[in-house]
Amino acid sequence: MKKIFGAKKSQDPPPSIQDATDRIYKRGDTVDEKIKKLDAELARYKEQIKKTRPGPAQEAVKARAMRILKQRKMY
Repeated sequence: MKKIFGAKKSQDPPPSIQDATDRIYKRGDTVDEKIKKLDAELARYKEQIKKTRPGPAQEAVKARAMRILKQRKMY
């Protein structure tokens, strides 16, 4: 039967609780970093919105800012 189905593969030992918590904390840290980057971009777009006159240019900047807000909300 081993010729047809093959032999069992050796499995890696399951991760320890400490390993799992470390991975979770790293994931949380990366999400926090991404949110900080998005906040910086939002601040930049807010300044651009204040400086531009009402019209299509300001609407384009607002659309970009809304896209960034949606990304931030997703995280």
